[in-house]
Amino acid sequence: MNATWFVIGLIITFLVNIPFGFWRAHAKRTGNKLEWALAVHLPVPLVVLVRYLAGLSWNREGAPFILIFVLAYFLGQRAGGKLYIKAHERGLNPGRNIAVLWGAGGKIEGEVV
Repeated sequence: MNATWFVIGLIITFLVNIPFGFWRAHAKRTGNKLEWALAVHLPVPLVVLVRYLAGLSWNREGAPFILIFVLAYFLGQRAGGKLYIKAHERGLNPGRNIAVLWGAGGKIEGEVV
């Protein structure tokens, strides 16, 4: 196992899943099951590639490290969902686009589409 790729992979896994978690929360709110399934499953191939680059395999020695990747995956999804909820609490309607949070600049004036 390559320790550098392991740490980089965990960071990438977490950060990539934040926008997908944001999208997942939007899909759950609108009731679109296809969008929800895509938001959950589209980042999986990237996570598998990063685990491969880190040198992790599906054996007994690699299993605990793969579980850490799964945890980073779900924490990223959760963080994105929390951002979506916070946006709604502040009066924004960002849809599935997380980038509007940066464009709002802290100002909440009406609906952002």
